[in-house]
Amino acid sequence: MDVKQLKSLVAVDDHGSFSAAADALDTVQSNVSAHISKLENELNAILIDRRDGTLTEKGQIVAKRARSAISELEAIYSDLSSLTTDVRGRVRVGLIGTTARWLIPLLATQIGNDHPHMKLHLSEGTSSALHRWLHEGVIDLAILNTPIYASDIHFRVLFEEQMVLAVPPDYDIARKDQIYLAELDNMEILVPPKGNWFRDELDAVAAKSGAKLKTKAEIDGLRLIAALAIDGFGPAIVPSTAISPHLGDRVVTIPLLDVAPRKVGIARRKNQIESSAVRAFTISLDALLQRSNVQLPKGIMISSHGKSSANIIKKH
Repeated sequence: MDVKQLKSLVAVDDHGSFSAAADALDTVQSNVSAHISKLENELNAILIDRRDGTLTEKGQIVAKRARSAISELEAIYSDLSSLTTDVRGRVRVGLIGTTARWLIPLLATQIGNDHPHMKLHLSEGTSSALHRWLHEGVIDLAILNTPIYASDIHFRVLFEEQMVLAVPPDYDIARKDQIYLAELDNMEILVPPKGNWFRDELDAVAAKSGAKLKTKAEIDGLRLIAALAIDGFGPAIVPSTAISPHLGDRVVTIPLLDVAPRKVGIARRKNQIESSAVRAFTISLDALLQRSNVQLPKGIMISSHGKSSANIIKKH
């Protein structure tokens, strides 16, 4: 068993076929097939169903271990290189979409300046998907929002994000600079389905304030809710960064004063041995968010040793 065999198996799992895996590994399909066959012979197990390119149950078990082994081998090279040269190595980071849109351009510049030989592998996913990818070892770190349900994940808040009402500009309420949830009494809004953590929070705030929220539609998916609000389908309560500032002629965002901000932070597996590249990435990320000259989206409040510096949102 060698690294090339393990990388071939993981690549087939990631890309869905031998040919796609070969392209990802910058080799030819015959090499990938040979590596997989040798690995199967050594383990005396069929790892890939040749009919559709999916991993068998045994293949999934091996691939999970292979990811960990590959990650640890890369960490060895990264740790040793950091002793004599600049930090090298790959860091696999998953991000929720609303944060990825504004953070990736800033982050890529920061890492490029701090560690030009570091390789970033960035993936977008929902918080639930990022939890799963962390657990399976597909990514090293995740930038996601609370709540965190998994006990094997360590989470640290990076920033809080103002919740806003996204409303078409022709609504009377669009002239307000800030509002309370009770002011939406009897307004039909787009909301997540019951059982969703944010819907439960909205219902609790509404019950406390005596507001009666009317549901225009229950939609599972924050980005879809934001897109529908932008297209004029109806008002919606979303994190401030879910609406791009340049869309001000199509939708107005108004801060909600009594709805708790969304907490977004960085997560990793508790039993994870971090490489020097992963540690360096985390340091650069913290430095980026604490820079006084960085232009962050409105509505973002950066956490710093238990304190927050606000970048308060204004109606736009």
